[in-house]
Amino acid sequence: MSLSQEKVHIHGRLRGLTRRRVGQLLQAAGAKVARQPASATLLVLGHASALTTLADDGHLELGFQTAAEFMSEQEFKRLLGLPSPPSEERGYSTAQLERGGPLTAAQLRALALYDVVSSGDAYSYRDLVAARSVGRLLAAGSRLGSVVAAALALQDRGLSLSGARLSESSWGEMLREIEGRPARLDGQLLLPIQGEDIDAGQAFARAEAGEASGDLAAARRWYELAMRLDPVDGVIPFNLGNVLDALGESSAAELAYRQAIAREPELADAWFNLGVLQDKLGRLEEALASYGHAARVEPGYGDALHNAAVLLMRLERYAEALPLWDRLAGMVPQATEVAEAKRFALLCRLKLQAAP
Repeated sequence: MSLSQEKVHIHGRLRGLTRRRVGQLLQAAGAKVARQPASATLLVLGHASALTTLADDGHLELGFQTAAEFMSEQEFKRLLGLPSPPSEERGYSTAQLERGGPLTAAQLRALALYDVVSSGDAYSYRDLVAARSVGRLLAAGSRLGSVVAAALALQDRGLSLSGARLSESSWGEMLREIEGRPARLDGQLLLPIQGEDIDAGQAFARAEAGEASGDLAAARRWYELAMRLDPVDGVIPFNLGNVLDALGESSAAELAYRQAIAREPELADAWFNLGVLQDKLGRLEEALASYGHAARVEPGYGDALHNAAVLLMRLERYAEALPLWDRLAGMVPQATEVAEAKRFALLCRLKLQAAP
């Protein structure tokens, strides 16, 4: 399948991708972002939406009507050319997975749409074990959304339902069993106390809503809670850094951007925003290094190249700025931007010629 000409609406959050990066990747694939689901031809189910979207019978409770085709987050990323898990030998049929659960066809389809099992009509042994684990938890009274959210949290930590035993706590949180003792999904052993009553996806959604409405104090609180609940996703501290920067807390913003990079070293937007912050604080060499990291992670990151070139010209390092302007002139789409890049490249050449 190709994404060309598709109008894509993303339901929930895509792990590890900022909105800017998603838009850029869609543009490169010949697709467009559909802001409203009614206009979408393709609806991508972000992993973070599982808890609030999945009904126990496997149907999707979206809260809106759509005629779009559904796609999982993992399949969407694969079509965008992003790294995806290696394929496994598939020797099991749909009927075998349904019986193994036991699961209904709708529940099995939901598991595929949330990447708990493979999509298609053939499945691996890992898929069979995962289906059995889901069936066991559902039979014990767990909610399908909670089970899927827990399975995805395990995936983020390099684990799977086929290699971990889950159970539901008395307060509704999905827990792992490690040597007979209850633990959170990250492996932290628990004392017999009550757990969280909100998940990272819900906290993130509330933070985004606060940020969009201008309530930065609330956005900060929700992003900080989301970070505690999800110690893996780099986009959460990245967004927190943006809020802290807007609040004028530069040191805290820098720490948040560095936490995002520690979680996901290839998160180009975090490197770029760190560079902007360092540039603003007068730490110019550090800013150049951060812009360089952003451009190495994402070679087509025009804003990083532009900011680095401008900064080098301020430092009168024309020989270093020139190749960046030449590079920008060949990659930016707008005629005015091309003209600007060529004009500054010419200025660099003139400065170099005039140098003693």
